[in-house]
Amino acid sequence: MPDIWNAAFESLHPGFRQLQDVRCWPESVDWPACAALTDILPEGLCAQSGKPIHFLPQDHTLPYSGLYYEERIFQHGIVSTRPNWHDFFNALMWGLFPQTKVQINALHAVDMERQGKKRTPQRDALTILDESGVIIAATRRELLQYVLDFAWEPLFWQERAAWGEEIGCYMIGHAMLEKLLTPYVGVTAHTLLVEVDAGFFSQPLAAQQACLDGMIAEMLREGGLYAPVCLNPFPLLGVPGWWENDDRAFYGNSDYFRSKTRSREVIIIQNRKKHLSN
Repeated sequence: MPDIWNAAFESLHPGFRQLQDVRCWPESVDWPACAALTDILPEGLCAQSGKPIHFLPQDHTLPYSGLYYEERIFQHGIVSTRPNWHDFFNALMWGLFPQTKVQINALHAVDMERQGKKRTPQRDALTILDESGVIIAATRRELLQYVLDFAWEPLFWQERAAWGEEIGCYMIGHAMLEKLLTPYVGVTAHTLLVEVDAGFFSQPLAAQQACLDGMIAEMLREGGLYAPVCLNPFPLLGVPGWWENDDRAFYGNSDYFRSKTRSREVIIIQNRKKHLSN
């Protein structure tokens, strides 16, 4: 979608309902200002350097122009932001998953200090999560195993009633949110898998997101996302209600719902514990 502001974008896809607790744009006629985006952050949110996180326009007024994007955040708390969908959704994800975003930034900074500007496998994985990631949370481990096994028809069709009750897909990648503005069959996310307690889906959405934020941030601190192979591909439009997918034949499209061809070092996160699967 062109970078033209549309305050009614929420109606374009069900995935945008997950943004309800960081709404800073009602009746806005233009991109929300950086000050309004900063206001959605938890009070006292800081980078690991101790500098308060805040958004500033990415224009000629942006300070520390010699620093890379991640360095500027880590050293000064400044998230440079342009008036476009990509950066708008990035700001909203800072509001919904603040601990995770701070940890992603800190790990980028550590790798850059040790390795210079050269990309590391960990930085590649962090970028994929940050841009194209989703979190699949489920109360039953077998539902997450379907994701690991690429068992898409059992996951999306046979367990259709479980969605929203025992399993859910949570957006965290801001580029993936941008794709939901104009979704197409082929949209594929990269997942982290989380096994949650039985009462998880009875909680308000904000509590669910806060729980996931803490669990993902802890996993990152422990080095659980050290390479892209730790992320599992996921055909996003298979989620019931997220596309015209109420016909079983939709899941027969093998070009989209592909079979598993190789093992990955994917972890299932569970209450401070990680269980290796492949």
